[in-house]
This record gives sequence, C-alpha cells and structure tokens, in this order.
Amino acid sequence: MTKRKSTVNPLVVEMTMTAILAALIILMTFTPIGYIPIGPVKMTLMTLPVAVGSIVLGARSGIILGSIFGLTSFYTCFGMDFVGMGLLSINPFLTFVMCFVPRVLCGYLPALIYKAISKNGTKRTMLAIPVAGASVAIINTVLFLGSMWLFFGNSLSDVVGVAIDNIFALFALFAGTNGLIEIAVNIVVGTAICKPLTIAKKKLI
Repeated sequence: MTKRKSTVNPLVVEMTMTAILAALIILMTFTPIGYIPIGPVKMTLMTLPVAVGSIVLGARSGIILGSIFGLTSFYTCFGMDFVGMGLLSINPFLTFVMCFVPRVLCGYLPALIYKAISKNGTKRTMLAIPVAGASVAIINTVLFLGSMWLFFGNSLSDVVGVAIDNIFALFALFAGTNGLIEIAVNIVVGTAICKPLTIAKKKLI
C-alpha cells in the first residue's frame, strides 16, 4: 500500500503554528508568568514558546519568535521594569540591542543545535529536544546579562541600587537560580510539548 501524499502545505503549517506561539508570547507579556520580578531583575518564561518554535518548526520560526520576545522585552522598559527604565534613560539604542539581539539568537541557534543532533536518527532526536530546549534558556541568560554588563558597566550600580563590587555576584546569583529554573522548565515542559508536536507535524506534512 502506498502512502497517501499529504496535501497540507508545510509553510502554512509552520506559519500557523508560529502565529499561535507568537500570540502566546504577546499574551504572556501582560500576565504575571511572562516576566516574574525576582529582586531588581526579572525571570522570564518567554523562552518556552521560543524553544517550542525553534525545535519543532526550525530556524525561521525561531528567529520570528525570538524577535517578538525581544520586542516585548524592550517594551517592558517603558514603565514595566525599573531596571529597563533606568538603562533606557542612559542609552535607548544599546538597551534595545541588549533586549533584542540575545532573544533573536536564542531562537535561531537552538534550531541549529537541534538539527545537528537529531539528523542521525530517532534516538538522537529524543536527546536533541531537551538539549536544544536547555540551550534556549542558556543562550538567553548568558547573552542578556553579558550585554547588560558590556554596554552599561559601572552605570548598573546606580540603576540596580547595588554596589559595583556586588554586581557580578548579583549576576552570578541570577544565572545560578533563575537561569536554572528557566533551563528546567524548558527541559521538562518543553520536551513534553515538543515530542508530540514533532510527531504530529511529521504525520501532517
């Protein structure tokens, strides 16, 4: 028996799923789970829909979703995030770069990681999903905090309200707690979502 050829356009499937995930990111921006205040900084669960899109749909969708994530992050600098407001008053352009570029990369690079690991069979695909999911959170945390340090340096002391000698310790604490939570969520929840979606996508197209 020959397999019936699918009449579903893969691009339509990709764009439809991307639109749904993009709507979720925008919705999360205005709910408590989007940006969770932890002291002077915020933990975000926005990396989860970005991870799902990057893994299931590929680099193009990852870039789109990462860009939307970055734009919502920049949006919070206008009255929703006091640290972002402070950095915005110092240099709006660098604040935009800090918010936007790391998020585009955290949508794009994990798609490449997933593709590289999963290309040699089903077992590797099952490994690739949690690895790529974790990489979204890692890339986001490292590049965002790194950009903040690189662009604003000593200015962070006044903005955050912490002595400059303690800024690095604050970053390390944030990366070691909030970053690990984001990684765990992406691995556990992201894998639970991505596995069935990946199978369903293959059957559909």
